[in-house]
Amino acid sequence: MQIIGLTGGMAAGKSTVAALFRRAFIPVFDADATVRRLQAPGGRAVSDIARLFPGTVRDGVLDRQALRHALGQQSQGLKRLEALMHPLVRAERQAFLQHCRRTQCDLCVLDIPLLMEIGEDRNCDVVVVVEAPMATRLARIMRRGRAGSMSLVQARQLLARQMSDIERRRRADIVIRTGLSRGQAALQVRVLVQRLRKAA
Repeated sequence: MQIIGLTGGMAAGKSTVAALFRRAFIPVFDADATVRRLQAPGGRAVSDIARLFPGTVRDGVLDRQALRHALGQQSQGLKRLEALMHPLVRAERQAFLQHCRRTQCDLCVLDIPLLMEIGEDRNCDVVVVVEAPMATRLARIMRRGRAGSMSLVQARQLLARQMSDIERRRRADIVIRTGLSRGQAALQVRVLVQRLRKAA
């Protein structure tokens, strides 16, 4: 089984590319969705978050705004949250890979925004980085803000906190470009899948 690591900067179009892999009947592990599930009511992370950050969980429901406030108040808050979440997400990822091996998948995808930052790219057979023109990404980020409340400056600040596109590209095996058309992205994914299956 070949493991495809999928990553990219904010608003690069990674979710679109992940959906294209799913359309090719390739199982995808979505790290962001896993975090949301772990933090949802009844999720495995909720009680520990309540213990680490008092007042952020009410009646078993995580108050994300309260959590953001708590993280801002504690100098080590984000590190403490990551130390809690990373092992839980890692366990879910390993269970996903075991299931893929048991069901004899030829390919699977790990959709992880921080793939390179956590070193998981070293465990992948192929690393795919998704890119889009900067103007496209900035526009997407500003649209995500509540009622268009995010400014261009704030959008640039968000991108500046991430690993640079140059560094991601340097460590990638494949770069898929979005922002032109969905058809172009679909073609790039289709060619990649065909190439990997042929090589296997």
